Amino acid sequence: MSAAYVQQLRRTGVFAGGLAFALQVLIAISIEVGDDLGRGLFSQHGTREGIDNARGLVAFEVSHGFFVEPAWQIFFLQTRHIFTLTITSEAVERLMNGIYLIGHVGVTLGVALWVYIYRRRWFGLLRNVVILVNLFALAIYENFPVAPPRLTTGLIFNHHSFAFRDTLFGVVDASGRVVGTQTGYNEFSALPSVHMAWAVVAGASLVILARPLWAKSIGVIYPVCMLIAVVVTGNHYFLDVVGGIAVVVAAYGVAMLIDRWWNNPNRTQFRSGRALSGAP
Repeated sequence: MSAAYVQQLRRTGVFAGGLAFALQVLIAISIEVGDDLGRGLFSQHGTREGIDNARGLVAFEVSHGFFVEPAWQIFFLQTRHIFTLTITSEAVERLMNGIYLIGHVGVTLGVALWVYIYRRRWFGLLRNVVILVNLFALAIYENFPVAPPRLTTGLIFNHHSFAFRDTLFGVVDASGRVVGTQTGYNEFSALPSVHMAWAVVAGASLVILARPLWAKSIGVIYPVCMLIAVVVTGNHYFLDVVGGIAVVVAAYGVAMLIDRWWNNPNRTQFRSGRALSGAP
């Protein structure tokens, strides 16, 4: 890259814009990352309580007839033969893990960058929604820890003892740390599902702000894929997913109020008047 080209980028504000985007992304994700690292490295919060709360969620689903997560995992994680094509359970497992791990960060970041470049007016609202989602989720984690399905013991499905298959085994060890590193995360933070929350935010952004039909279609399909992935990988119950969607709705409502207050002409005129009069 030539010096002249670098100078041109600087003059057009590309570097400043990129730095501003990166800083806002770091602020938006720092809440969840800070909690994950803190709990994963130093203390797992609510181990016994988290398992008991997870069993309570399962009991609620059973009593209302929608405890079907075991059936989903059994259905998806098996080898299938379609004509001459063989789709192994290992291939499906890798796909689900990829959606869960890479999609969560990659798709959300990609949509945020697209909004920042092409729909800048709405980026502030998107950023605030993500920040509020993480804040609300953290408050629930600290007061109501819930174990994911893969860590919940003593479950009964179809009158038999059932243990969810841990598809992330080999990526994350039993202590909640990424294999081969000392990096950990809070394993008892299943409700609400932030994976589902971020997927809904990203999907809704595409559906509302994108113009091509194919882009809007991705906005609809991606949250559905994430829903399947969080269940099949044994990381979330359906009630965790419902909790994630509810947190997004609440965060969006609060973010809209903040956006309206910030862009209120009366507030802007009041501040401008005080500045012109020399008032502090």
